[in-house]
Amino acid sequence: NSDGHLGNIYKPADKANYTLLAQEFRRQLDALGATTGKHYTLSAFLPADPAKISAGIDVPGLFGAFDFATIQGYDYHGAWETTTNQQSALTLPAGDPSPANQRFSSEIAINAYVSGGAPKSKLTLGIPF
Repeated sequence: NSDGHLGNIYKPADKANYTLLAQEFRRQLDALGATTGKHYTLSAFLPADPAKISAGIDVPGLFGAFDFATIQGYDYHGAWETTTNQQSALTLPAGDPSPANQRFSSEIAINAYVSGGAPKSKLTLGIPF
């Protein structure tokens, strides 16, 4: 699921409710823009893990509301793991030592959103510095 840190409360309705929240923000921002003549940008920072995307992100619903979204392009691996691995791989490295369900790369993340219906023009990749 997409529950995050231990102790977070996660409910099955969260995926649909997040989409409804984003759509309501978009509706209200568009209404404000109609009175001011401005466009107000709505964006979000979204996970890279395909399992979390599937569990918690309604890709077509959210991207209908967002102007763009930034996909987390780092912290794929870190000190919480027992094996050293690439923290922000653009593509899956040959010989990746992670279990199959924990192999991450920016390519995998972006492809998960595109396959789910996100327009490429609305995707940005957050990178480490």
